[in-house]
Amino acid sequence: KVEANRKSSVGIICAVVAAIIVIVVGILFATGTIGSKNTKVEKQLKVRLEELGRKFYEDYYYIQVGKDEETRKEAVKKYSQKGIKIDLANLARINTVQQQAILNEFKDANGESCNTSNTKVAIYPKEPYGVKDYDIEVTVDCGNKENTTKNTEKATTTVTTTTAKKTTKKLK
Repeated sequence: KVEANRKSSVGIICAVVAAIIVIVVGILFATGTIGSKNTKVEKQLKVRLEELGRKFYEDYYYIQVGKDEETRKEAVKKYSQKGIKIDLANLARINTVQQQAILNEFKDANGESCNTSNTKVAIYPKEPYGVKDYDIEVTVDCGNKENTTKNTEKATTTVTTTTAKKTTKKLK
């Protein structure tokens, strides 16, 4: 009888462990942690493209459109609906030192280069039209498909001690 209980307990433990493994693997697939190589590469390219778009807008474009903060706000305000659009070729051109390295980063999982004209960002300035007040949309066109992701950065920024902190980031 003790032997039968032991076998029953081992069977139950094995079933529970198997169920946990199935659940964990399912969660990892759902979150994209494991799965198709193309999906992982695409996500990485979108993150990198968004980073390039943010740097372009915050460190280059916004500063160039006016002499002071008020002129800049008025200049970018007119693009809140139609957006400021820039393709990968031009984003890379801004950083002449790393231009070719940036372009070489944008390849799909098979090593095929992304289309530098169709891979782009669109930046939509939002009230109160400060340097970090915008929505950004990225489009990656690599291989046989084009994929667009919109990220919304709310107008709220808070200054804490010596650094600016983005308090709200909502993905659509």
